[in-house]
Amino acid sequence: MPGLGEPPYWWLEGPNQRPDALPAPREVALEWMDRLSAVAHRLLHELLASIGGPEDFYDEAFSGNPRNNLKLIRYPGRAPEGDDQGVGVHKDYGFLTLLLTDEVPGLQVESPGRDGFIDVPHLPGAFVVNLGELLEVATNGYLKATNHRVLSPPGARERFSAPFFHNPRLDAHITPLPFPGAAQASGVTEDPDNPLHAEFGWNELKGWARAHPEVVRKHHPELLTA
Repeated sequence: MPGLGEPPYWWLEGPNQRPDALPAPREVALEWMDRLSAVAHRLLHELLASIGGPEDFYDEAFSGNPRNNLKLIRYPGRAPEGDDQGVGVHKDYGFLTLLLTDEVPGLQVESPGRDGFIDVPHLPGAFVVNLGELLEVATNGYLKATNHRVLSPPGARERFSAPFFHNPRLDAHITPLPFPGAAQASGVTEDPDNPLHAEFGWNELKGWARAHPEVVRKHHPELLTA
């Protein structure tokens, strides 16, 4: 909860609502998050170094209380008369997403060189890596956030995925990364319906409010004008 005069994005900070009767999943999830944090930290370093930037440039943004987040998602099978939307078209808000999926198809990414979306194949033992909006902000569009969506599986099939979001602190401000190709960067994507913010808290709040408009209208109508 935000204090007096604090940004409203502090509403996003709070305890997990875990069932007390099932303590084991908490320990498994926390251990998995620790391991993936280390993987994502190294991957971000390697990615920044690969374009000629200082690999540790954003370490301070992840110090203290980063907003790393793990979701466990089940997509139910599609009813005969239902549509195929599992999750609509979107980009992730932070730096990187490590996505573990099963063999059931459904994840699609937008292809810049083609029209529309293409299926992401399942590779056993591998993660799908999505670039997030903050990485696009950090490189001024040199690296673009991954536009993607999920289609519900047909029939009675179910689909399971476990995305891990590697995010900095809510109050972290992302300054531009110095790297050799910065002058050739195309700039961040201009979309009045999805502006990209350099302060992560505002970027996550924007994305959360767009994804859950009914919740915002019911519980936090003041955020509609924030």
